[in-house]
Parts: sequence; C-alpha cells; structure tokens
Amino acid sequence: CYLGSFLLVQVFSMANGDPLVSALCIFGDSVVDSGNNNRLNTVIKANFPPYGRDFVTHRPTGRFSNGKLATDFTAEFLGFTSYPPAYLSQEARGKNLLTGANFASAASGYYDRTAQL
Repeated sequence: CYLGSFLLVQVFSMANGDPLVSALCIFGDSVVDSGNNNRLNTVIKANFPPYGRDFVTHRPTGRFSNGKLATDFTAEFLGFTSYPPAYLSQEARGKNLLTGANFASAASGYYDRTAQL
C-alpha cells in the first residue's frame, strides 16, 4: 500500500512538471564538480577544452567530463529543468539556490591526514 502511494505521488508530481524533491545539494570531488574550481586558486581545473565538448553548451563548464556528470543525469531523472549551479558561480544567487547547489570541488579528497589514517 505504501509503495503504491509513493508511485502515485511520483506520477502526479511529474505530471504537474514539479521535481520529485524540492532541492538537490551535491557534495564531492572532481567526479561531481560542476565548476566550483573555476573560482578557486588551484591548478586543478577543467575550464578548458576538451572538457565540455559534448555538454549541452559544447563549451567547458568546469565539469571534469566532456559531457554531463552523474549528478546532471540525476537532476534530470528527478524532474529538474536545470542542473544545480556550482556554489561559487554567478548562477548560484537568489532564487536559484532554492532548488539546490553543487558544493563539490576537485581534489577535495586530498588531505595529508586522511592518507596517514
């Protein structure tokens, strides 16, 4: 019975054009970084070709991919009409933050004390 209600909510939500969840917040490293490193003082960047050549804009965005990230596909699956903006980008302002943001940063896992553990 509960599963049936859940499926009904999904179908109803998608039929109205609303995402299945209200916001999508992403944390991680280069696997899901959508451009935060573009605005950080680091040599770890992906804002130059060939990155982005297969993305919607066909230009580098800071994603460490030539196309969409797994989180971009997740946002589409959940019913969002856009991808969560990189938190440090100009798009992550005002009402755009109400549907979430991407806080991921490439090389964020590199911390000497972690390796020592």
